[in-house]
Amino acid sequence: MKYFSLLVLMFWLSPLQAAEQSMLRLFFTPAERAQIDANRALANETAKQTPSVLPKTANIELKGYVKRRGQPDVVWVNDKNTLKSNKPLSDVKVIKVQKHGKVKLRVTGEGTVRLKPGEILSRSQNQTTEVYEKK
Repeated sequence: MKYFSLLVLMFWLSPLQAAEQSMLRLFFTPAERAQIDANRALANETAKQTPSVLPKTANIELKGYVKRRGQPDVVWVNDKNTLKSNKPLSDVKVIKVQKHGKVKLRVTGEGTVRLKPGEILSRSQNQTTEVYEKK
C-alpha cells in the first residue's frame, strides 16, 4: 500500500512539473511581447493617417434627454451624449432643450432643427420620421 500511494503521488505531481515551466513567465514571452508592440505601432500609424475631416452623419436620431436641476441638460444623439461637450457629433451642436419636449439642434449644412425624442432626421431625404416608422 505504501508503494501504491507513492506511485499515485508521482502520477499526480507529474502534470504540475510540466506546468511549472509556463508559471515562471509572468505575462508574455519575448516573441509575444514583440508581436503586441508591432501591432500597437501599426495601429498608431493607421490612426495618424486617417483624414481629419469626418464624414457627414447620414441620419441624426435624438435618443432622448434628461433635464437636471442646477446642472446642464444631457442629450443623446446617435448614442453620443452631451456630458462633456454640447457637440455629441462633429456636425451636430445641441443648442437647447425646450419646454415643450423638443431639442433644438444646429446641424452643419441644415441650419437649426427641432427634434423630439425618438425622431430621426434623414439628411439625404431632408425629412423627419419617428423611430417606429423606420424599416
